[in-house]
Amino acid sequence: MRFVANLLALALVVPSAWAAPVVERQDGLTLYQLQISSPGHAEIDGRWIAFDGSTLGLFVEDQPPVQVFTLESKKKGLVELHTYPIGIVDHALGLQGPPGLLTFVDLVNPRMGDPEDGTVKVWDTFRVSDGKLINEGQGEWCAFPLQTGGWVVKWYDGSRAIIANYMPVEIHMREVDKGNHNDLQN
Repeated sequence: MRFVANLLALALVVPSAWAAPVVERQDGLTLYQLQISSPGHAEIDGRWIAFDGSTLGLFVEDQPPVQVFTLESKKKGLVELHTYPIGIVDHALGLQGPPGLLTFVDLVNPRMGDPEDGTVKVWDTFRVSDGKLINEGQGEWCAFPLQTGGWVVKWYDGSRAIIANYMPVEIHMREVDKGNHNDLQN
């Protein structure tokens, strides 16, 4: 009976380990934090992107910046951004929402599950060019103000009308000092 219980416990752990990406040792990773650039807008320029639940943006409460590492995407010349520290369950940054205006989010096990009808979900279409993070295809990063304060980051491709106030921004990938993976920059 004990053998069956041990086998059952192993069966529950193995599939979740398969869901995580294959990565080298954690101390060999190059980690990045994501910084907003919006010259002329001092309230957001130079701030670090953080989580609020699964949404990424600039928030009123001090939260540690998101830390990510890159993995080569199956799509040639593109990368995936996976969160650090690495856990049993894979977390990748992605874009999700209605076509044309996608929210920058943390996706749990992004390869699993299909998005709801009419919803777009991508996580493997990022490119880093001159230290700037962009999504493949036409569009730009934008910051949308929240009523509670702070800003949500989205990718806008110009295909839909937007009546809300927003600000175009750039996202810079800043390498974290290799000796200080736990010493977050704010």
